[in-house]
Amino acid sequence: MNANYAAAVFGATLKIFDDMEDNPVLAQYSTPKLMELIKAFVIASLTYAAIYNMNFPIIIFIGDYLHCAMSDNTALSTDFYYAFMTISLLLSIITFDVDKLSVVLIISIIFFTLVAYVDHTLFPEEYSWKKIIWRAVSSIIYIILSQFTIFTPYYDIIFFYIGYLMLSAIMMTCAKYYETKSSKDPKELKEQPNEPKEPKEPKEEKEVHDVK
Repeated sequence: MNANYAAAVFGATLKIFDDMEDNPVLAQYSTPKLMELIKAFVIASLTYAAIYNMNFPIIIFIGDYLHCAMSDNTALSTDFYYAFMTISLLLSIITFDVDKLSVVLIISIIFFTLVAYVDHTLFPEEYSWKKIIWRAVSSIIYIILSQFTIFTPYYDIIFFYIGYLMLSAIMMTCAKYYETKSSKDPKELKEQPNEPKEPKEPKEEKEVHDVK
């Protein structure tokens, strides 16, 4: 498996886990076994990507930490995210190589942090059509960027965002569809009880009195 694809799988599974935890519409479908399976994919894909690029876990760790500190202090609200940050830090130490350090690492961390900050500032809500469009368009832009060799040093973080943003747009669309569908059902249920209002028993009693 290509390390860039592993980064994309990591981004996708991380977003799935995040939505299954935070999104009330999707949370109803979560089960302990499913969540543990998603966690396994998150850790495995991150580890695989880190083996081939020591910069990747450092970018994830520092970028995610700065994102929590600057814009979203609830991002580490679950026990798994603390474990995830610890794993990122350990992988950063294990794969650390001074010879491979470059300006690319600094640029990637700044880029990662800015993108997360702008996204959270513009769309703080859990999901909306504007946020869906924003993330769908962003994923297309990253796909286009991945076609240029000039961005080769940033492929891991680009593929991470492709996986994360594409799954985010899909999951939010499913949530909005379910929300729209469920909002229509109560109206139909309210209309049905109002239709049969004619009491049959009183009419029969009146007919009996008339015969007498």
